[in-house]
Amino acid sequence: ELQRSILALESFLVRRMICGMSGRNYGNLFTGLLVELKDPAQAGDTIVDYLAKQQAYSQQWPDDGAVQYAFRTREMYRLLSRGRLRLVLEGIEVEMRTDKSETKSVPRNLTIEHIMPQAWRTHWKLLPHDAEDREQAALDRDRIVHTIGNLTLVNQRLNSSLSNAAWDSKRETMLDHSNLFLNKELVREQEWGEDKIRERGRQLAEVACKVWPHADGI
Repeated sequence: ELQRSILALESFLVRRMICGMSGRNYGNLFTGLLVELKDPAQAGDTIVDYLAKQQAYSQQWPDDGAVQYAFRTREMYRLLSRGRLRLVLEGIEVEMRTDKSETKSVPRNLTIEHIMPQAWRTHWKLLPHDAEDREQAALDRDRIVHTIGNLTLVNQRLNSSLSNAAWDSKRETMLDHSNLFLNKELVREQEWGEDKIRERGRQLAEVACKVWPHADGI
């Protein structure tokens, strides 16, 4: 019951954080939950049922579709603190590891790396089909580089060496030095651009929904 209770609370809070939903009403929400918690033997069911029935936007438990949309569109790097963003990426990394992995734990003190760099203009040219409206294409790219599909974890020394390098250089360096499951599929990509970022965002969202399931998955 304790494990189920903690998973429900964590999933509720993390999903709302991912979707950019405010925590201003949490005081009233959880005061109401305490009133419902009368039988410790039923704590898990009580918490799941209570949170699942909330309808007001300020109290909703976001469904899988909302998480998918947030992963595709929200500029997570700009909108979440580094600690909260690492929490999401580390949770996904742990879920991606298999029973055959040497360890389920994630190394400490990893840093967040943009795959396509924020300063992409130096080595990452716009595609030819963007020539008709280069200004809009550049603005779109400035936004998508901050979505979670373009973010990963590396150690600080590797982060410094990757910097604003072109994809071929970044890919080779990560292939040689990174052991994270987050990067295993990534380094198999021969090219990296907007379409790859969107697809990876969709894939990461599917994993995140397993780490932090909705009510019917707890």
